Amino acid sequence: MKKLITLIAVVALSFSFGFAQSAVWEISKNGNTLYLGGSVHLLRAEDFPLPKEFDVAFDKSELLVLEADIEQMSNPEVAQGMMAQAILPDNATLQTVLDAETYKLLEAKCAEFSISIADVAQLKPAMIVNVLEMLKLQQIGFTPQGVDVYYLAKAKEKNEKLDFLETVDFQINLLLNMGKGYENEFVKYSLDDFENIEKEITTLIPEWRNGKENSSALDINEMKDKFPTVYKSMFSDRNNNWIPQIETYLNDKTVEFIIVGFAHLLGEDGLLAQLKNKGYTVKQVQ
Repeated sequence: MKKLITLIAVVALSFSFGFAQSAVWEISKNGNTLYLGGSVHLLRAEDFPLPKEFDVAFDKSELLVLEADIEQMSNPEVAQGMMAQAILPDNATLQTVLDAETYKLLEAKCAEFSISIADVAQLKPAMIVNVLEMLKLQQIGFTPQGVDVYYLAKAKEKNEKLDFLETVDFQINLLLNMGKGYENEFVKYSLDDFENIEKEITTLIPEWRNGKENSSALDINEMKDKFPTVYKSMFSDRNNNWIPQIETYLNDKTVEFIIVGFAHLLGEDGLLAQLKNKGYTVKQVQ
């Protein structure tokens, strides 16, 4: 789904009093501090260097915390497991799962990327949608070299300790089962907005760098309205699972730098609002 992929790939920030803010927050209570940064998981070469506030947080930290161990994705066993999970169950195919109209739309979009739908007939719709989205993003210069990958490499150079909020297996399962039970609506929604990816993502990147949140806030609200089940599993449930872990980090003197997709920080279900409601001091790094 385009809105979801865009939100995963791109971050946007708050803007106030005419000054650019940052995608990094300092969270503190009782003398303990950590930094919480919003990640863009996909970037272009021209998007570097990153905003300096990220380096400020990284340099002050002793532990880097990411959503998951993204290096595992290059593990052949993990890749094999992902492909096994990407197959439709019970000998189903895209043609049996989707109605005729949706199937034809998907077939046409696959053809645009020289993909024969017969060759991917047994893959789950979420897998096909994700592949098409990634191919489109690659066409316009985006790569998996995002904020989290960048700082993972820096942490390894620095021999900094690492921790993760969830497992790669959990993320793979989440990704591959998006739209389950309403496959036609999911695919149509994704394809309807497909051509807007370049415009939207290239709009959101400058917003991220300059400290605005308008587009991301609209996208999150749209997803929550149109796909509440996806929103719940992708964002609110995960945020709720992460909060106790984040509070554990705030109970020690170690300074952590936690990097998650920026969409996880936004809105009433976001990490920032939840931490504020729990009495933590939340201050944007400038």
